[in-house]
Amino acid sequence: MTADIDKMIRNRERGYIWLERELKKNLGISTAGIAVFFLFMALFGISRNYQRLIIFLAVAILVNIIWHYLMYRREYGNYLAIFGYLESFERGGYGFCKGGAEGIRAELQEGIRSQLTEQLDRMGRAVEEYRSRLEDEKESTKAMITDISHQLKTPVAALGLSMELMEDEQITEEEKLEFLERGKQEVQKLKYLMGTLSNLSRLEADMIRIKPKTESLKKTIIRAVNGIFIKAEEKKIGIEMDEFKDIKLPHDSRWTAEAMSNVLDNAVKYSPEGTVIRLRVEPMVSYVFIEVEDEGIGIRKSEYQNVFKRFYRGDSQEVEEQEGAGVGLYLVRKILEEQGGSVCVVSAHRKGTVVRMMLPKKYEA
Repeated sequence: MTADIDKMIRNRERGYIWLERELKKNLGISTAGIAVFFLFMALFGISRNYQRLIIFLAVAILVNIIWHYLMYRREYGNYLAIFGYLESFERGGYGFCKGGAEGIRAELQEGIRSQLTEQLDRMGRAVEEYRSRLEDEKESTKAMITDISHQLKTPVAALGLSMELMEDEQITEEEKLEFLERGKQEVQKLKYLMGTLSNLSRLEADMIRIKPKTESLKKTIIRAVNGIFIKAEEKKIGIEMDEFKDIKLPHDSRWTAEAMSNVLDNAVKYSPEGTVIRLRVEPMVSYVFIEVEDEGIGIRKSEYQNVFKRFYRGDSQEVEEQEGAGVGLYLVRKILEEQGGSVCVVSAHRKGTVVRMMLPKKYEA
């Protein structure tokens, strides 16, 4: 603390000495100029009244000294204002004029000084924004680590319990096979969870690059359906797609298909056996709607926005019974937004859920 105070005093002393030198130099030059002027008047006989000439010389020098002193005080005040801000900046205060233009000295709002203050203000705002962003990322990272550990806890605990029970000599071979099967299921859950979390972390770390190219939308949709077809077949769920004229628009086929697959996967997961999932494509003037409608458990209106948040899962019994990490729809939103699109849940005409995805016909980076 003492070292910081000593440093501050030394800095101020250096500034004071520098301004004092400038004052002395300018005062000396101006005083010499006044003296030369009056000497010129005396030598060439412009004024014969030497007594009056000396009085005028003394008054001119006195006025010059007062004027330079006032200018020095003004400059020193400006120096202290800027120096105070830089000290505050060093301590973590980045707002140069939190009170608006009134918070700046009037002298600093003119000429080259105004440019200096504007630059300091912009620099402070930029650093403040960057600091705020780092704080948000820090909190987001903490929340993400907490959520991941929570998501991994259940399958790891279940897997460990299955392994412990299999080591018990009193259980039958049939029970061992049952615990082995449960262990395999938990491993599959972990595999699915790790793959989803890996995609999420790579996308948020900007390791996944979304590269839109003009490609067939129908091919992308078929690619998404193929990725979920076997899972739907196992539950005897049909997937129907309304006929539409193929559209070529800029999008990343791979990751857009991944997003659509996540929506379809949710539709299959939360729909009963023997139901149907319908796909519709509605071209508009500047964008295209892709809708996925299922006949499943549905989503409450109060959750329409929450389902696209990271790690959010509903609290209904049907949701808790299904495996998942609560990041599928979040990834859908991120992938579509990276391409200038969006996703939302709209009210279904009958029981079930309608997820509407939107892609623009023209992509702007």
